[in-house]
Amino acid sequence: MSSGPVLRAMGLRKVYGDFVAVDRVDLEIGRGEIVGLLGPNGAGKTTTISMMVGLVPPTSGDLVVEGRSVRRDPVWVRSRVGLVPDSPGFYDGMTAWENLWITARLNGVRDESRIQDAISRVGLSGWEDVAVGKFSKGMKQRLGIADALLKSPSVLLLDEPTAGLDPGGSDEVLRLIRSLADGEGMAVLMSSHLLHQVEWVCDRVAVMDRGRVIAQGTLDQLVGRRYYVEMELDGDVNAAARALLPVGKVKVEDRRIVVEAGEDVRRKAVDTVLRAGAVPVEVRMRRAGLAEVYRNLLEAGS
Repeated sequence: MSSGPVLRAMGLRKVYGDFVAVDRVDLEIGRGEIVGLLGPNGAGKTTTISMMVGLVPPTSGDLVVEGRSVRRDPVWVRSRVGLVPDSPGFYDGMTAWENLWITARLNGVRDESRIQDAISRVGLSGWEDVAVGKFSKGMKQRLGIADALLKSPSVLLLDEPTAGLDPGGSDEVLRLIRSLADGEGMAVLMSSHLLHQVEWVCDRVAVMDRGRVIAQGTLDQLVGRRYYVEMELDGDVNAAARALLPVGKVKVEDRRIVVEAGEDVRRKAVDTVLRAGAVPVEVRMRRAGLAEVYRNLLEAGS
């Protein structure tokens, strides 16, 4: 077993004719780590995941899982990577156990106790003999994770795992994903459009746009030390905004001013506004979040 990253994508590229869907993606995922994969529709996220799971062959580059290359050992690599699509497909007229039995046989799993173990791990004990057509979407999503776990993968890839779920169902699925990383050391890549969920559950984030990874790192590394002081003013807002320019980046929204800076500048901003002849009616300070960083990254690349 490799002591390095569990999964490593190196210059991963996919071209369809003249269209470059994925362009030299470099990405690593360590044991017990959850990496969030972000990007707008068409950014190349699903194609990247499809290459990682072996559904789509890369045009160039390589994917290494536990030190073994998908180009040299494609069957072995596929056996170590589990995929959970946004809408797992099951036979609704069959029970949960019967659906997993089919997956087990297709993957050469003969030990039927593995089926029950997978059901228990995702919190569906007691539902083994219930037809999947009676499951809620959240239960089907958990069954999809059980389906992927039958291979005992070291890497789990999830494409929009909470799409269409209510808040309660989303929380259950996210807690399950976190437990697989923390409790079992699984390396997880999670594609999602829901930034607050990524911010909650992921250790690192990679942002894709137009087929390329344009930024990656921990949330602290991406967000950095960015503070926003928001003030509702009574008085000459434009004069106050001009006076605040040495304090930080200034944005005016009607009677509201937002000052962006690399530190907490509330006291300095209030003093500056008062000297400019305006009165702060309300003052709030907040840290930058992933949503703002994500939006800024995409705007910078447009």
